[in-house]
Formats: sequence, structure tokens, C-alpha cells
Amino acid sequence: MVDEFEEFFGIFDEMAASEEEADNQLQIPEDVFDENDIIPPSLDTFSLEVQKETLRRIKVINFVEKRLEGGWTEKNLTPILDTVEQTLSLKPPSWRILAGWKKLYFESGRDIKSLIPKHAQKGNRNKSSDSQVLVDEAIEKKYLTKERLSIAEAFRYYKSRVITINQTIIDGAIEPISQRTFYDRVNSLPPYEVAVARYGKRYADREFRSVGQQIAATKPMEYVEIDHTPLPVILIDDKLDVPLGRPYLTMLYDRFSKCVVGLSVNFRDPSFDSVRKALLNTLLDKSWLKESYPCIKNDWPCHGKIDYLVVDNGAEFWSSSLEDSLRPFVTDIQYSQAAKPWRKTGIEKLFDQLNKGLTNSLPGKTFTNPTQLKDYDPKKESVVRVSVFLELLHKWIVDYYHMSPDARERAIPYHKWHESKWRPNAYRDDEILALRTELGLLNERTIGVSGIRLHNRFYQSDELIEYRKYTPVKSGGKLFVKTKTDPSDISSIYVFLESEKRYIKVPVVDNSGYTKGLSLFEHERIQKVRKLNMRELKNEEALAETYLYLQSRIEGETDRSSRSRNKKLPPPKTGNTSKLAKFRDVGSDGPTSIVANEPSNNQPVGQQMLSQTLSANDEDLDDIEGY
Repeated sequence: MVDEFEEFFGIFDEMAASEEEADNQLQIPEDVFDENDIIPPSLDTFSLEVQKETLRRIKVINFVEKRLEGGWTEKNLTPILDTVEQTLSLKPPSWRILAGWKKLYFESGRDIKSLIPKHAQKGNRNKSSDSQVLVDEAIEKKYLTKERLSIAEAFRYYKSRVITINQTIIDGAIEPISQRTFYDRVNSLPPYEVAVARYGKRYADREFRSVGQQIAATKPMEYVEIDHTPLPVILIDDKLDVPLGRPYLTMLYDRFSKCVVGLSVNFRDPSFDSVRKALLNTLLDKSWLKESYPCIKNDWPCHGKIDYLVVDNGAEFWSSSLEDSLRPFVTDIQYSQAAKPWRKTGIEKLFDQLNKGLTNSLPGKTFTNPTQLKDYDPKKESVVRVSVFLELLHKWIVDYYHMSPDARERAIPYHKWHESKWRPNAYRDDEILALRTELGLLNERTIGVSGIRLHNRFYQSDELIEYRKYTPVKSGGKLFVKTKTDPSDISSIYVFLESEKRYIKVPVVDNSGYTKGLSLFEHERIQKVRKLNMRELKNEEALAETYLYLQSRIEGETDRSSRSRNKKLPPPKTGNTSKLAKFRDVGSDGPTSIVANEPSNNQPVGQQMLSQTLSANDEDLDDIEGY
């Protein structure tokens, strides 16, 4: 226990004098000497053990300093210390002890005496200092942990450590501090460091963050933010008049004008398809608006190419399909850092405005906290059909939100959009088809004899066959191509011909019309239902019983053959038995044996027939063929 105590307080046995030497040292009162006359001892006045330890320290410091790149940190020091023992034949210290040596050595102006071990302090420990070390230990091991123990528990650990160590000290026990003093010590710790230790860095950064500034946009569609949210309202099916649940809204927000530039509403979880539909709505002209919703008075001018798309860390935004698809239409995708919502506050505020301005007033709205429902049942109260909600949503965006000034009354989104002399690039005619193709779901497949197998279907065309004929294969014996699938229609795919640098449309091989107008989502669900139905129809018990029956019959035939061999009968001639089987038409529609009649004597059946029939010339049976 004594060794543990000494090691804890920085006293090293390899550099210390023996206990007897320490006890017998002559203690001279400090006031005997004039302070100005005191000359520090030189290294050679210490014992050989102390001199060796001091030289070891200086050698290690010089060795590390020559090879170190960067600061004296664990990451930089550990690889160098791993080579000390092999190179210098010296025992390396830990990186933390080495950093302490370096600090003493450099602060002393590289005075070697600063590295002399301070073992002379043995027997003269400062009890107050010892108690403080134990306080720090209790705080670090018990309070500043992910288990988040209370201060009272840390204080109990501190008192127990003091009592245990005092049992090893003969003279001059450590005096524990009071509970109030311990509490004050804990409460004086830096709040941020406490939060990091007890709750994690992410929580601490969020609690003590400073809200940063967004990059200001200088023109429309320069910075466009995108995000999803479940709308807090239950909608009704237009034809069946039954509740469908809460829809998801994917929306894009222009940072310059504060306009809504695109959206998509559906009942599927956020996915690449949700992003794709919202982007198509954003990039293409919205001249269809008034025809679809005659009640809307104003136009929706927002469309065109996006310079920087600002997204969060959702899985749908990290797909290779999105990166590949957006490359021709978006200059760059910017990913917001987790727990830093100010990077795209515009879209977050827009969702809040939409809920307060529209969805919260609709019958069938839901509540964040279920306890707020009381006797209110959103499903029973829901009356708004999907088509009506879409009309209300577009009406609110175009005629209300776009025409309303912001909170500080500095600008109106619709007029802010038109203020800029810069206009985003628009897409027309052939570019629209190319846009829809590029925004398809990306896959890579091989072209085989049956075409391309994708989504558990085969896609084939004459042009694809010709491409396979005349395109050399680079490696592996397979011809790989990039495909794009429109998730809303799997009746055809687009295949990129690398040698011609263009896409071709390849239809599905489908004579039943199953894939006509079928979406990928519907197809995947149908496939899952079919698999579930097959599992339901499969009778595991019957299959197991059949398998065991087959095995039993095989074993029975083996046993019968073994018993026949045990009778030691001469084996029959079997050269033409297969031809006789043809002759007798042995099989499912004929007999099961080449024996034609019952035997008339005691000779075994097989021997009689083989002796009668196989005695004929083999050539007589050569031309036997079935009809």
C-alpha cells in the first residue's frame, strides 16, 4: 500500500535513496544559512542513482525533440516513445510524465538540474497538498464521468480514500476537508468541462454554443435549403373517405428571397424519391399552377438551377444516386454539421410558420405531446381530403406567405425574388427530359444474354443488343453499364452508353402489362407480399415428413440390396439391362420391371429373365428406340 501511495504522489523508487538513507539524513534548519549565500547543489553531489535518472531524462527529451513534429501531445509522443527502448536501451516514461519533464526543463532555460528527481522530499509531504490530490482524484473518478454520480457520492469516495491512506501513515495523518469545502470545490469547476465529462461533447457544444452566421446569398437560387417534416394533421382519402395518416412534406427554401421554391407531399418516409420529386418541382417551370388550382391569384416564379443545395445529415441526402443525379444541375451540395441548426434556419422557421399559419387550424390536427389530446381523437375529427389540403397548401404559400413581409418588415419574398437582376437558368423541352432522366435512381448492372436484370425484372431492346455485340469488355468478362430508374414508373429504364455518351430508353420484358404505370415503391411492396404469401402457404411439417419418408425409402432399398447380396447368388449379366428397359417401356406409363411373365420354376425372377433374354446376341438389341 505504501508503494501505491508513493507512486500516486510522484515518488519513484528507482531514483530514490533507501528508506534508511532518508531517515538518517541530517535535518539542518533553513534559518542557519543566509538566503543570498545558498548555492544550489550540482548534479555530481547527488548519488549515482539520481545522476543516472537525471541523465536518462535528458537523453529521452533530446531524442524525442529531434524527431517530434507538432506539439508534445499523446498522439505525437506515443509513436516516438515506442522506439526509445530499442534505440537508447532506456526504459521510456509515459507521454504525460515526459511532457512534465519537458515543461520543467524548458521553463528553467534548459537547466539540467530541473530534471533532478525530487525524492529528497520523502518524509516531508505537505498534508494539505496530499488532501487536494485526493480531492481531484475523487472528482475525476466519480463526478466527472458518464455515470453522472452525485457530489455526495464523490465526497464519500474522497473520505474513504483519506481514511485508507491514513492507515498507512505512522506520523502526520492527512486532514480531510469538510463537505462544504468539497462541494465548493466541485461547483467552482468550469461548466463546459463538467458538461463534456458528464454528458458528452455534443451536448456541451449545444448548451454553450455561440450561434453562428449564415453565408449571405446575393441572388435567387444561390443557396437553397431542403428538409423534411411530418405534418401535424391527418388527411382523408379522396375516394374512400378514410383517414390515411400524417403526410410528409419535403420543401426547398431560397435563402436570398425567402421564397418556397419547391415541395413534395406524400405518405412515404423521407427517401431519395421524396428528394427527387421536390427537386423536379423546384427546377422546372410552374406554369401549371393556376390550371391545377384556379383559386390562386398570384404566379409562382421560382424555378431554375441551384448553385448550392444545403442539406442535413439524413441518409437520403448521402445516397450516391443524389450526388450523381445532381451533378449537372447543382454546383455543390453543402452538408450542415450535426447539432448546428443555425446553418439552415430558414427552412426550420418556414416549417414553424406553416404549422402556425395553416396546419394547426385544420380539423384532425395532432399534438406533439399525447397528454394534450385529452378527449380529442384526431382520426375521428379529420375531415380534410388530400386534394383539398394540397390546394390549401399551395394557396397559403403563393398568395399568403410569398406576399407577406418578414417579421422585421424589411422585404416581401415575392418582390425580393424580382428585385435581383440575376435570373437562374431555366430548363425547357429536351432539357426537361434530360433532367427527369438524370434525376433517376442510379444503379450499375451488367448486360447479359437476357438483357439487364434490375428490380427483379429483365430489360431488353434491339439497341441494347447491338451495343453488347460491338462494345469490347474491359475486364472480368462482363459489360457494366450505368442505369437510371424513374421511381414512379419501372416499365422502362435509361441505360447510359459509355462509348456514345448518351442514354437510351430500354423497356421491361413484360407481356402481362404488370409494370405499366407501376412505381418502384409499389413493386417492392408487391414482391414482399408475395414472399409473405409463399411463406404462409409453405407447410413446414409436411415438407419435413416428406423428406424423412424419402430418406426412409432410400435406406430400405439399400437394406434390401444388402440382404440380396448376402444370399451369395452369382451376379446376373447386366450388359443390356438398359436396352431391355427400353424394350419393355419401364417407367411411369409402363411396367416397373423388365420381367414380362410370372416365373414357372423356383429360379429367381431376375435370373430367369436374364438367362432367357440376355442370351441373345447383343447386337439384336442395339436398334431399340422409343416411339
